[in-house]
Amino acid sequence: SYNNKTPWQRIVILFAGPFANFLLAAILYFIIAIGGANSLSPTVGKIQENSPAFHAGIKEGDIIKRINNHEIKTWEEIGSIIRSSEGSLKFFIERNGKMVPKTINPHISDAKNMFKEKIRKRMIGISPAPKLVTIYHDPISAIAYAYDKTIESSKMIFQGVQKLIQGIIPSSEIGGVITIGKVISDASQSSIIALFTITALISVNLGVLNLLPIPALDGGHIMFNLYEIITRRKPSDKVFMYMTITGWVILGSLMLLGIYNDISRLFG
Repeated sequence: SYNNKTPWQRIVILFAGPFANFLLAAILYFIIAIGGANSLSPTVGKIQENSPAFHAGIKEGDIIKRINNHEIKTWEEIGSIIRSSEGSLKFFIERNGKMVPKTINPHISDAKNMFKEKIRKRMIGISPAPKLVTIYHDPISAIAYAYDKTIESSKMIFQGVQKLIQGIIPSSEIGGVITIGKVISDASQSSIIALFTITALISVNLGVLNLLPIPALDGGHIMFNLYEIITRRKPSDKVFMYMTITGWVILGSLMLLGIYNDISRLFG
């Protein structure tokens, strides 16, 4: 039985649940990649006045096809290349069926990340047009896509929890079962790909949250087993019981807060 296993064996068993969540997400992302993943098109929308793109003559509706030697298929690739590069960049723009080269030197300016924190990063002063492009992957590239998206989603959710604890994200942003149900309902009416995407995110969310060091969760039990490995003795039954109850109180409070926020959004 579980209790008769060594601490390391118990830790492996405890990791199995979250691993199944991450594996399910990866499988869903793989299916999405094969069926066609939707991303923002590399089509320029608004151009910030007096920005590097403005001075280079970039116009609304331009399609960015290549930056230096990198072929561009999605808007996300543009930001990634700009942030990781140094010096000026050679943009190849499709405009009215013609390829137009533009040399742009990004500058570091103020921006906000997904958590609305102020940051500074290399930018050229453009925003995307509201257009989507569907990218189809072969099985090999779909595996890489699934791996990258699972890791990216895990980092995003982990950072979200961290920002919530730090108070950067307000507690009013926490959602419960009503919000989850609404999001799934909206996604299912949109497309099967949207439904798979939301399901993958929820699965990753469960995996990450289950690894948190809260006594009632797998992460908490992993911490107990690590304690046993380090000290070579089990935590007392009394301490284990009190900490587990504390964990359930924390989880119950979070669930009640999520439901309260859901109801407030419905009737607010």
